[in-house]
Amino acid sequence: MKALLLTSLLATALLTRCRAPDGCAPVPTRCAGNVAEICNGDGNWQVLADCDAVSEHSNAAFTCAYVNEEGVAGHTCLPTTVDAGTVDAGVTEGGAL
Repeated sequence: MKALLLTSLLATALLTRCRAPDGCAPVPTRCAGNVAEICNGDGNWQVLADCDAVSEHSNAAFTCAYVNEEGVAGHTCLPTTVDAGTVDAGVTEGGAL
């Protein structure tokens, strides 16, 4: 029984690691709904920040948006009250942190 459990755990770990890449180049960011994502070294999108969770923990509304300030650009969670001049809400993918 123990061998069966270990075999299934190993198979799951290998299949998860061998996931086909999403095809993104490492480092760009994007918004997927209200979640900021970054492309990892394996070419897969991974969660950078869940803006709904940030909103819940901070008791303020946050939204995923693109920021480009002082040479640092990328998608992140911003308070919904941020000045519109600092973000490009129309961009949904691209940028690097």
